[in-house]
Amino acid sequence: MPREVHRHKYKDDRLIRTVVTREVEWDDEQVAWMLALTLYRSQLGPCGHYMPHATADDAEERYVSPEPRRCHACTAAGVRAESYKDSPQPQALLYHAERR
Repeated sequence: MPREVHRHKYKDDRLIRTVVTREVEWDDEQVAWMLALTLYRSQLGPCGHYMPHATADDAEERYVSPEPRRCHACTAAGVRAESYKDSPQPQALLYHAERR
């Protein structure tokens, strides 16, 4: 948490000015890392792969897709959603799953 210092100036026991000094939250290196992370994330495809690699000419036929796995939490939420499909605005309902 950045430090914050308040300096008060008084005249005849009356506050006439307050000067607030704050440390910067991130230094230049931290800002650079965050910008790099933002750039990297902006280049991820919907599958989560880095698009410059996944779309490169030499990447053709270099990816394989294993058999799918079932997310049991998504299954439980999907079953619950199915039971509310005829309710008003079903798309507005939020579903989640809790582990027993």
